[in-house]
Amino acid sequence: MQVAHRARRGFTDGVAFVELAEVADAALVALTVAQAVSTPVHQQDVVATIIDYLRGRELLLVLDNCEHLIDETAILVRNLLSACAGLRILATSREPLRVAGEHVFEVEPLSVRSSATAPANNETARSEAVTLFVQRAVAAAPGFQVSSENAEKVEELCRRLDGLPLAIELAAGRMRGLSPSELLDRFDDRDRLLSSGDRSAAPRHQSLWATLDWSYDLCSVPERTLWERLSIFTGNVHLEAAENICSGGDLPRESVVEHISTLVDKSILALHDTDGRATYRMLETVRDYGRRRLRGRPAEKEIVDRYRSYYVGLAKEFDEKWFGPGQERMVERMRGEQANARAVLDSLLSDTDGGRTALGMAAALFWYWLGCGQQREGRHWLDRALASDATPSPERAAALWCNGYLAVAEGKAAVALDLLRKSQDLACELGDAVNLTHATHIRGIAEHNLGNRQLGLALIEEGSSMEAERGPSALHILALEHVGWAYCRRLEPERAIEVLNPCLEACIERDERWSLSWIRTFLGLAHWLRGDCHEAAEHLSEALVVKRLFHDALGIAVVIETLSWVAAACGDAERSALLMGAVRRVWEPLGNYQGGFELHGWSEEAESRARKDLGAESFDAAFAAGGRLDTSQAIAYALGETPPTESESPADDAVTSTLTPRESQVARLLAEGMTNKQIAQALVVVPRTVESHVEHIFIKLGVTSRTQAAILLAEQDRSRGAV
Repeated sequence: MQVAHRARRGFTDGVAFVELAEVADAALVALTVAQAVSTPVHQQDVVATIIDYLRGRELLLVLDNCEHLIDETAILVRNLLSACAGLRILATSREPLRVAGEHVFEVEPLSVRSSATAPANNETARSEAVTLFVQRAVAAAPGFQVSSENAEKVEELCRRLDGLPLAIELAAGRMRGLSPSELLDRFDDRDRLLSSGDRSAAPRHQSLWATLDWSYDLCSVPERTLWERLSIFTGNVHLEAAENICSGGDLPRESVVEHISTLVDKSILALHDTDGRATYRMLETVRDYGRRRLRGRPAEKEIVDRYRSYYVGLAKEFDEKWFGPGQERMVERMRGEQANARAVLDSLLSDTDGGRTALGMAAALFWYWLGCGQQREGRHWLDRALASDATPSPERAAALWCNGYLAVAEGKAAVALDLLRKSQDLACELGDAVNLTHATHIRGIAEHNLGNRQLGLALIEEGSSMEAERGPSALHILALEHVGWAYCRRLEPERAIEVLNPCLEACIERDERWSLSWIRTFLGLAHWLRGDCHEAAEHLSEALVVKRLFHDALGIAVVIETLSWVAAACGDAERSALLMGAVRRVWEPLGNYQGGFELHGWSEEAESRARKDLGAESFDAAFAAGGRLDTSQAIAYALGETPPTESESPADDAVTSTLTPRESQVARLLAEGMTNKQIAQALVVVPRTVESHVEHIFIKLGVTSRTQAAILLAEQDRSRGAV
């Protein structure tokens, strides 16, 4: 990260950081990279999508922790570099990727003074290892300092730890309860641990495991037990999940939080604030160590089963509670748990008896895959699950229609139709009325998108009636949305509004937001068709605010597109042209009009009108200006939050010149002393998005705290004479 920070000014499009440690499935490497560079994927060839996005850009791509995915990463790197001239890649791995053009830099341990050199207790003369030890020790125990009495002991500790950063951090974390001398005495008593690893390995590898063994021995029995059990997690650990999965007869539920706190103190766990809630994380090596310790224990199978059951249950809860209030919180929780959900799905699919459970879990996450820009990943898991278990079951019928609708959203109506017919047939075979209902109306959407509009509308209406018999639900609303869309396509806006208005009321009554955003999208379209520009713009703007929260890439494109037509109809040709230019860039990574949205004819008519009103030269200039906006800037302009000129950073702002416009906004609010939650409310985004922006701001500005960032911004303002 430090190298990337120093190099960022040499790349016009900045730096993208991809953490691969949490990715267990090699098939998800390219998808994870696509998500990291903010490339929505709605087509089969993910690598081609990334190449299309990166070609012509100057970007540094950092791939961290590649060793467990070495083959897939090497192939991806080769393909990207061969097609993208302005791309540079910095990868960390325990072994080289072995691709053409690779330059290998071996990361050596931190420097340590030899035993013959007198220890230094002044900062300028300290070795790198001691400097790190002191920094971490002060963080753990604020009163700690190197003195003439302990300088030699500190130096000896760092030397015995071979200058390994992880080993040093673990040792320094003990300063809360032990002195350097006491630590060294314990280390001396455990000399045999220095050779507990592979004797033929490099000394630093032996010492690393020795340090972990030593750290483990310093823990109490409950702390060791919890360390082992927490190692089952991948990525973030929520307290509620830890309490459910890790507790047992030998570790009471009420004691888990206490022992988690001590593991944080001992640097086994790192504490993070996620949307105002505490989450925990283990370094990869620490987690691997705990997993090895857990392996073979009598409790291992029970912990694995609990881990699976918890996340299967979380997926079901997500599905059951989707049609109601709190969707944003549920989405943020699932985004934070995505690494664990992936791990559980992969674990189930690796188990000969886990296929049916995997089908149920992947299908239960349907609304997450669909509503949060995760269609490609959803299809990945559903494809795998369907291939793993062909036994007739309600779970399989559900997975078939879920996969079918996600295929519709990707614009693959023919693929979808095959999946949906199979779902219908299986549901009939099982006498499964629930899944037959869902498959029927979704098949109607696929038929409609393939051009069979009469049959398609008939099936959607039939399925909608069947859904209505089961009571209000998200899928009933989804069916009615598509009835409304079909009437718009038939240029019958009055009938569309008649269908959609009751849906609007139902969603408002239940405080449901994602479906509401689509209903408002189609209502905006219907009112535009009627010539009611004001009403159309109101519905579309409200839809866009919500779609931004959910990262609904497809919905964002459709809404901005429609707003450009509204602007043309209202006589604001310049705004229309600018939005048209902006939305072309938004559509770019998605492909033209995915999800069966046949907008091309309307778009051409609106463009022709705006070009005539504005004049060709002015239209082209406005269109080009829109094309320079990224998605977040396009949304802000579409909502009237900022004119396009405000998206450009002033040239004389040396401190913030590397920040994106959104990061600059966040940085200013951060400097005013606002919390992440307050910033999220001010910008109408989710707190997790703010957290990500703050992390990027710290890296780009080279600071480690909000105070340091505020000081830098204040100094810049003073240098420009700002008040």
